[in-house]
Amino acid sequence: MRRRVPCSRWWRVWGLTHGLTTANPWVLAVAAAPCRAFRGETATVAVVTTVREGAAAIRWRGGLRGQTFQSHPDGETRRDAPAIGSPSVLYANFKLLENVVAVADSVVSSIEKVEGPGTRRVKESVNDSKDEDGSDVASTLSGLLAGLPTLAGPQRLANSLRQKFVNNSEGWRDSVLGAPRRLLVTLGSLSRDSSPCPAAKEEALPSLPVPDLETTLQKYLAQVEAITPNHLEKTRSLVRAFLSGPGPKLQQRLFERRQKVTNWATEWWLNDMYLSVPLALPINSNPGLAAKPKRFANQQEAAVFLARFLTELLNYQELLDRSGLEIERVKSKDGKTMQPLCMAQHYQIFRIYRRPGVNNDEQIVLDRASSGDHIIVAHHNQFYSVPVRASDRGRITEIELVQQLLRIMETKADPRTPPVGILTTTKRPAWAKAREELIKNERNRHNLELLERCLCVVCIDDDVLPTTFNNPMKKEDRWIGDRDYANVLHHALHGGGSRHLGANRWFDKTFHAILGKDGMWGLTYEHSTGEAPAVFNAFEDITEKVDSMSPPDENLVSSHLPAPEKLEWCLTEQSLNDIREAMMNFDALVEDLDLCILWFEDYSKEFIKSCRVSPDAYIQLALQLTYFRLHGRLVATYESAGIRRFALGRVDCIRAASPEALAWAKAMCQGDPHGQMNQPNNAMDGSPKRVQFTIYSAERIKELFDLAVQRQTKEMNDNIHGQGIDNHLMGLRYAAKEAGEPIPEIFTDEAYAIVNHFALSTSQVTTKNDVIVGYGPVVPDGYGCAYNVRKNGFIFSVSAFHSDGRTSAMQFAQTLEQSLRDMAAMIKNSKK
Repeated sequence: MRRRVPCSRWWRVWGLTHGLTTANPWVLAVAAAPCRAFRGETATVAVVTTVREGAAAIRWRGGLRGQTFQSHPDGETRRDAPAIGSPSVLYANFKLLENVVAVADSVVSSIEKVEGPGTRRVKESVNDSKDEDGSDVASTLSGLLAGLPTLAGPQRLANSLRQKFVNNSEGWRDSVLGAPRRLLVTLGSLSRDSSPCPAAKEEALPSLPVPDLETTLQKYLAQVEAITPNHLEKTRSLVRAFLSGPGPKLQQRLFERRQKVTNWATEWWLNDMYLSVPLALPINSNPGLAAKPKRFANQQEAAVFLARFLTELLNYQELLDRSGLEIERVKSKDGKTMQPLCMAQHYQIFRIYRRPGVNNDEQIVLDRASSGDHIIVAHHNQFYSVPVRASDRGRITEIELVQQLLRIMETKADPRTPPVGILTTTKRPAWAKAREELIKNERNRHNLELLERCLCVVCIDDDVLPTTFNNPMKKEDRWIGDRDYANVLHHALHGGGSRHLGANRWFDKTFHAILGKDGMWGLTYEHSTGEAPAVFNAFEDITEKVDSMSPPDENLVSSHLPAPEKLEWCLTEQSLNDIREAMMNFDALVEDLDLCILWFEDYSKEFIKSCRVSPDAYIQLALQLTYFRLHGRLVATYESAGIRRFALGRVDCIRAASPEALAWAKAMCQGDPHGQMNQPNNAMDGSPKRVQFTIYSAERIKELFDLAVQRQTKEMNDNIHGQGIDNHLMGLRYAAKEAGEPIPEIFTDEAYAIVNHFALSTSQVTTKNDVIVGYGPVVPDGYGCAYNVRKNGFIFSVSAFHSDGRTSAMQFAQTLEQSLRDMAAMIKNSKK
């Protein structure tokens, strides 16, 4: 006799199953209403209760797609000729689903309230239900659900379960044998998405202060005095007008904004610094890193290295999912305690994607439940999607990952493959329009979604850059074979353009690991997501772990995973034209980039510390002296200053060009042929065409140096403690803009443009190992200079553009080397 389900219960069964299979949030919500999850308790209970009651009801009657099953006295449920993968298979094997039911029951019974509305935790012990392979599903669920936060509403619940369990065309996914595992993975994916950038262990951090208005404006005047003195009097007048006019009102708006948002500056700063900038990402924005090269005897060893790196990267991702990073700390301002730093950047590495826009780019915050479970491998300008977590079995093994990578590495280049990745190298408005053309096709939309939602991009480069990219300071400067330091940094930054490896990238994605044919090992990353330490430290730590592993077993066990999905594109003539134009523009940008690496080993930071000088202040003054020697003046200088002492803090700008630095540079250049020969020739600054020199004694030069050091040290300390001027001035400008008011004249004056024309863009990038880090200049007539402070010296990566004609990376590096030697001599002479 056929058992009947009571009407009220039948409605719930139908609602639950129909809601799951159609992702109808309203049906699911109504059906689940009696569940205690939807009476104010966590949606975690909704998941397990839904599965428990839905599966239990299936034992009584099949309600999905009109299937009906007979219940027999012997406890079996039969139906003639059930189709594999259809609902009948699910129902006919309901005994296996009892594992799910048992686990769900135990989870539900174990959930208890803890502090905080809507938050639940699971007790340490859950019953010993076993998965079909004998694994302890219950204990795994217990750990998985520990600390699981409140989830989104029924739409998310329905979509997530349907995605993991149900296929529109075939009914229930795969075999019912994987149901308990899929439940576990589904719950895991839901638990991972507690917030865009989870940081559960984040300690309470202060809000970024709003600096004093008059103090900021006085510092601004000092910048004008050092950089463009001919504008000083007019700027003083504009400052007075601003203080007596709109300044105080705009300042008050910043105070009000500080009370409403976590960090009053970050959103505006992000837009101003990155998202509103239309320039191409490679060279102009995305930094590159070249690490110690790898040595492989064959292709399999390279695949093993990459597989191990990716395995450790997955471990790191799961650490982030658990909010398990240890909080970094620095000395407090008084030096007596250790102060926590904001860790938000670390949690954003795999959760943010930069999408191009015609007017502004946007950052897409990825839903962890539907992203980060596959990687994209780039090879021969072709992209492949490789799942690293499967819906019915969890993570892919290292050996399986090796085999998937080998499948890709053994694929021959196809000259017909369109280099779609090159589109990410063009200017952002052009790329945004090209993207709109691409997404008109469904296949292309699918490809772009895979690229956006991947964990990272792994670039396997089957080529090396020719020695024409070399630019050695010394003949013996070599990194890999005949390739020098500049060559491998070119490789990491842009891949050599479309003629070489530049299309084997997807520059919008945050994290790119790059492995070259000759063992070149490096990284490039999209900069709007975070600063270098968050990305570079993870890259170095993971690389170190892999390097320390024992040699792999040469015998690989075969797997039966499907081949990686090759991303095939459907391109219109317009898209092909977009690609051709992008190739031309990118190649021109690559050819224009001028790189030179100075590895300075005459002395190290220990010598500088022995002089009671901050190594960073010392190097910044060396850069000021170098620029003055080459061009006879100082320019706006940018050095990033981390403000992670404050919640959601990113950076402000340490400005090394100061009246004190200018006075010292003039003193150092007395009789210096560089200062006499290279006079300023920039109509923007309006400064004198000749530099007048005075005879200074060694003692006086040292006194001027000490004053410059004091000013630079104070500038650095002010910035890292939230008292910089750049974020403040930017905030005042945005406060007027958002209110729809006219931009005050102080921000439209020529002096403001000059002071913000960063012809010298610098940053200290300290790494654990000897690596080469660099980026391009931020203005056409400028220099970029990243420096790595090492125990045995310093690594400077200098960049310029050939097209300017007045700048040269080699000349700057050579002059910097001489400046560093002269500064050491100055200090030693002052002690005699």
